[in-house]
Parts: sequence; structure tokens; C-alpha cells
Amino acid sequence: MFVTVVAVLCRLSAASSGSCIEEIVTDSNMTPEISMMQCAIGAQAPLAKWMGEHPIYHANWRLDRYKCVPGRYEIKGHA
Repeated sequence: MFVTVVAVLCRLSAASSGSCIEEIVTDSNMTPEISMMQCAIGAQAPLAKWMGEHPIYHANWRLDRYKCVPGRYEIKGHA
């Protein structure tokens, strides 16, 4: 089954509270071994690593939540 991992990221600054966006972190094309079970159980550590290495989201952003979506996912913009 094709799986997409989607992170919901929110800005830390008080002036932009409520400013959250969705970002596709990976999917089965990029990480073929990912399954719904692996995503649901073990996505926290890879997401933290992804955020720490990302040029935009490594600072002033927090991971609000993530979701494991079956199939392809279209970003809806603000979460």
C-alpha cells in the first residue's frame, strides 16, 4: 500500500500563532519500506531528524502533529 507521511508544522512566534502548514515528509516512492504500521508506530524519531536537518523548519517551528495517509496526499495549505 502506498503511504504518505504528512507533518503539520506551526510557527513558534506569538505574532503568527495559528500559522500552521502541512508538509509531505516522505512517501512510499521515497522510502519504499514504509508501511502504515511503521508510520504509525515509528515516525516520531525520523520526523525529529527531518526537522533538525530541514533548511526552513529546523528553527522557529514545532511539529504539531503528523499523519500517515494511505495513498497520495495533496497539501491543503494551512492546517
